[in-house]
Amino acid sequence: MKERQVAVVDIGSNTVRLVIYRITELNDFHELQNVKLPAQLYQYLEADGNLSEAGIKQLIEVIQIFQKVMAHYELDHVIATATAVIRQAQNQVAILAEVAETTGLTLRLLTGEEEARYGQYAVARSTEFSEGYTVDMGGGSTEVTYFKDSVVKKVHSFPFGVVTLKERFYDPLVEHKGGNKLTPKEIAKNNEKANQAAKKFVTEQLAAYDWVKPRKLPLIVVGGTARNIANVYQRMTEYPMNGIHEYQMDQKGLAATFDCFNTLTVKEKQNLDGLSRERAETILPGNLAYLCLFEAVKAEQLVFCHRGLREGLLMEWLNQENPEAYTPENVRIMQVQRLGHLYLADTKGSNQRLTIARRLIEELAKSELLFPSERALKYLQAGTYLYHLGNYIAAEDSSMHSFYLVANTNLNGFSHPARLVLALVASYKNKSLFNQYVEQYPSWLDEESLQAIRKVGSIIKFCDALAITKVNEIRQMAFIKESPDTYRLKITWSFDPLAEYYRALRQKKNLEFVLGKKLSLDFALEEGGQ
Repeated sequence: MKERQVAVVDIGSNTVRLVIYRITELNDFHELQNVKLPAQLYQYLEADGNLSEAGIKQLIEVIQIFQKVMAHYELDHVIATATAVIRQAQNQVAILAEVAETTGLTLRLLTGEEEARYGQYAVARSTEFSEGYTVDMGGGSTEVTYFKDSVVKKVHSFPFGVVTLKERFYDPLVEHKGGNKLTPKEIAKNNEKANQAAKKFVTEQLAAYDWVKPRKLPLIVVGGTARNIANVYQRMTEYPMNGIHEYQMDQKGLAATFDCFNTLTVKEKQNLDGLSRERAETILPGNLAYLCLFEAVKAEQLVFCHRGLREGLLMEWLNQENPEAYTPENVRIMQVQRLGHLYLADTKGSNQRLTIARRLIEELAKSELLFPSERALKYLQAGTYLYHLGNYIAAEDSSMHSFYLVANTNLNGFSHPARLVLALVASYKNKSLFNQYVEQYPSWLDEESLQAIRKVGSIIKFCDALAITKVNEIRQMAFIKESPDTYRLKITWSFDPLAEYYRALRQKKNLEFVLGKKLSLDFALEEGGQ
């Protein structure tokens, strides 16, 4: 399938966004353009519930700007949706009609339930979780789902968002007294009343739905407020890994960011590292609402997902023509394939390594030399396929670049510790470099785990030696016991294995480390081969 370009227009209560995606042959998508405008349409809702003429004009002007941007791309499809602010407007039908007539763009007005379901749709197809709660907190509403077996079981759109909470409970916040700047203690005191009232309101809203209850499950959050909380906390804790996808925070961490925001003025928050300036006024009520949600469901962890409504809409569209493009069952497998497609110049070597690795593990099991766990096998296959990923940058430092690319790329289906494990096996070169990489992540992995990871990396390193020509095929393989501590690896090949033998001889120490036994090599051309 050829590459395509798709635009998604997302009309929110506070911001309006255009994202243009490049869709690859494997249905992976990458942003070509991301334009966000602070239209603040909620400000144009009048007392009678209508969106004012000025608000409609503002919306049309923003869409026309987006259309000028879209005109520079060869778009195959446009997805355009509106959410809370248009949903709340009494004159929503007139708004949609005027937008269509003036701009030619037809907006699809999502119900609160549809908005929630699209967010969960993206979460289920980009994370490792099959059960949990999802939360998408916008400016004017908060969409919550409970899902099990990757399917939504309960859903509700709550009538509060970061903007409405701010306006109802935090405006006006008096940060100066007689022109004098208040101390952090005085700011916190001023916020206390608003915090208490907002907490009571949010808690009561959640309590009205009996399915929002303690289940000891992850609370998976999407959207800008969540992203900014994660960014700030990562900087507070000097977190060593880039990206927030599947990054996790506990209740203590969420309370720490709340305390930070609670003692800063808006101006100070505008200069806070990790926090977008436009969220300085809304981050405190947003953080408070997440604390209320965390407490209501007694969550295991707060988990951040970088896919949300827009990606859910796009995934659904892609699945209409290819139902296997994004499914909850193939998240990790497709992520590895798509990452390889993005960076590997030639996947022939990857596929050859993978074939050899599977055969090697099969023969080791037959000889009762090694029985890897299911978890180890998954990392072995993924790491084998992605080995040499760093060649994309520079072949001479492939290991270093492979580690960096995998460790610092948001990977669907991989938690941050899992991403580290994959980076370590996909970049394995020797013990010294392995330890150098591990030092960047102190206390992430215990000694037993590190030994297991190094063994997986060592198997991959040996399989890479067997795949040196990328085309010489293994016809037969067997481990022959010569003494309790010595084995002979006998392999027959489709053509003269001189290159394979030379490289494997240098790397057999890696397999000897895994097995704890001495190994000799017996490579030969198959009978009748050339």
